[in-house]
Amino acid sequence: MRRVSDPKRRQGADAKYLHCVDLIPPSEGFPDSLEEKIIQSLERCSGTFDLHGEIANADAFIRYCFEHAADAEAFHAQFAPAAEKAILKKAP
Repeated sequence: MRRVSDPKRRQGADAKYLHCVDLIPPSEGFPDSLEEKIIQSLERCSGTFDLHGEIANADAFIRYCFEHAADAEAFHAQFAPAAEKAILKKAP
């Protein structure tokens, strides 16, 4: 089976899930308790989100992409305060 390369997969996710939240974690990372809350939040959106990111360099971020704007807005509202930086990207 042929695997889709990461850039192609990301393009597909960004095209399908137009409402994105970029979270830049604090340098020490998110606490385990917050990670658990993020997972629980994403489980409620099963099948209507995707995520990817870059954590290997100084521009670390995690992009959470949602099918529904309301899910992205709620996710941003809940988790942005814990991030070093959080950006809500709405579809045009």
